[in-house]
Amino acid sequence: MHRAFCAILFFLLLLTGESMKAQTLQYFLNAARENNPAVQENRNLAAIAGLESDKAKAAYRMPEISATGNLLYAPVIKGVGYENAVTNGALYSTQLNAALPLFTRQQVGAYEKSSLVNQQIYRRQTALSQHDLARQVTEQFILTWQNLQRITTTRQLLDFLSEQEKLVRVFAENAILSQSDVLFFTIEKENQQLALRDLQVAYRLGLANLNLLCGLTDTSYVELQAPRIDLKADTADLSNFLEIYRLDSLLAAGNQEISELKYRPQLTAFANTGLNAIMFKTIFKKFGFSAGLNFSVTLFDGHQRDLTRQQTRLNQETNRVNRNFQANQVQQHRLLARQQIDLLDSKIQAARQQVSDYETLLKFYRERIARGELSVNDYMNTFKSYASLRGDFTTLNTSRLLLINEYNYWNW
Repeated sequence: MHRAFCAILFFLLLLTGESMKAQTLQYFLNAARENNPAVQENRNLAAIAGLESDKAKAAYRMPEISATGNLLYAPVIKGVGYENAVTNGALYSTQLNAALPLFTRQQVGAYEKSSLVNQQIYRRQTALSQHDLARQVTEQFILTWQNLQRITTTRQLLDFLSEQEKLVRVFAENAILSQSDVLFFTIEKENQQLALRDLQVAYRLGLANLNLLCGLTDTSYVELQAPRIDLKADTADLSNFLEIYRLDSLLAAGNQEISELKYRPQLTAFANTGLNAIMFKTIFKKFGFSAGLNFSVTLFDGHQRDLTRQQTRLNQETNRVNRNFQANQVQQHRLLARQQIDLLDSKIQAARQQVSDYETLLKFYRERIARGELSVNDYMNTFKSYASLRGDFTTLNTSRLLLINEYNYWNW
């Protein structure tokens, strides 16, 4: 019984330890990718575009077979009725018809190219949707992790204050310092504890928003692992943001090609077989068949062909202008993010040195307090500056990660 209890306890401890493992950025990125509804939507749209090619093959390469039937009775009563020469008095007809377009290779090829470009467009939109979502998830992860870092820093400050408070109490008991000096530390500890509670609430909220963004329903508490985000190699002029403009241009050209094919001569073979009679008493002799060719060509349609060409040219010009504008925007975002990263690197280095100097200074000040050479008020002012600097240092590191995320987003 005792062994069974120990085994169950060990198993529960394993589960608890597993649940408290720090979650990585990649975990949330994978979850967001799997749960993103836009991905499935664009996949379906790409499949629909692929079916358009099959529809074109069916329309231009396969015969269209239909069945028709007519029954008409037009009596003449006492000389009143439809003209018999027009109606023949009656019509009995039932036929099986078939029609097949001829010489349609160009039509099928044009629709296949258009279908292929549409599929590529939807795949590109899927990739862009995933890229946008990854940027949002990474940003939310960094901001949430920042609160976790602030929680850690605040706890370290509280531990530091607790150690100093113990020393000050000893000095106060030995009449080296006063009770008001102890109160300084007590008040500052309470301030830090309030800040800690606010940060914990903010961290919980950030974690909930992160799960919401990734399509997760998990409400358990987890700690986030420090994000590892490196600057991607510069893609130079190769940008996935510009690929959609190339595909749009191809699609416009393909649609124009399909439009032009409407003005080519059209030849269709047709055939039918069945019953076609005007007199019921001889209906059994009126079974037969017919076959032929149907030729058509558009001679005039109000200059629609030229108007369509003008529309295509204007669309292509708009697409070119938008592409050039987007190319400039992408390049500007890259340069700006990289410039800010370089500036932050120097500031972070300086802030790191300042933190180290303040820690050394507080150590010296503690010794001076013990010798009665420094007031607790001066020490607390220095400590507050140190705590503020620690917060600024966390902000600088977070800003750098956000800028790297921004740079990597545009450098795609």
